[in-house]
Amino acid sequence: MLKKLITVTALSVPFAIASPVKSFEFPDKLPYGEISANVAYYSQYVWRGERQNDGQSAVQGGLDYGVTLLDTYIDAYVGFWGSNVSGGTNTLSGNELDYYGGFAGAVPLLEDYFSYDVGFLYYDYPGMTDENTANGARNVDFFEYYGSLSLAVPNPVTDIGISYYYGYSPSGFQQDEYDYQNVSAEIAVPNTPFTISGSAGFTGSEMEGGNAYSDYMASLSTSAFGLDLGLSYTTIDGYGADVESDQVIFSIGKSF
Repeated sequence: MLKKLITVTALSVPFAIASPVKSFEFPDKLPYGEISANVAYYSQYVWRGERQNDGQSAVQGGLDYGVTLLDTYIDAYVGFWGSNVSGGTNTLSGNELDYYGGFAGAVPLLEDYFSYDVGFLYYDYPGMTDENTANGARNVDFFEYYGSLSLAVPNPVTDIGISYYYGYSPSGFQQDEYDYQNVSAEIAVPNTPFTISGSAGFTGSEMEGGNAYSDYMASLSTSAFGLDLGLSYTTIDGYGADVESDQVIFSIGKSF
């Protein structure tokens, strides 16, 4: 039996070499552009100072596709991002899905210092119809058009970044036209794995009910074991006496 088996095997080897069987394999990467993803846990979801989860945590994540159109200067991107929402400042419930797209890159002739980002963002709240919005009358989905400019500050000691953001919505949350501006800065703490950052945001248009306000944030972040860790404090000024303005948020996330 052993001799017969060896004979059959010996005869089959040349046939196998002459007609190899190729297995299917997915490509390692896309022919054009790159896909990235992120997922995170937040002890509280706060958007521009407004609580979107009434004392509850949030699981958030997104998917992005980007492609270089002009090396260094123009990258195009599209993506979507989602989070659970419940209660909070605007008495939401269910989920939030954001869809966005735009262009980003370095500013020509100043590429060592300045970068830009311009695009659009659509906030979608599935299931939030006119019958169950916060005031029972109007839709809450809306567009925002945005642009930002970032500066990398030359410094021999540590990395310093400063950014300015401007967003405009002709029909914001519950059809309130508004514009939003935000100035932020981040500094890498020398000889440590930590980064500290802070920001101040302002609504420049009067929203319904006099809800033009300012929001402020300070945070400490780091990376460990392949995870992004953060601790933030946010507060609001001018929103209303009945709104809980101070929030402390812990986050843990991962990018792919």
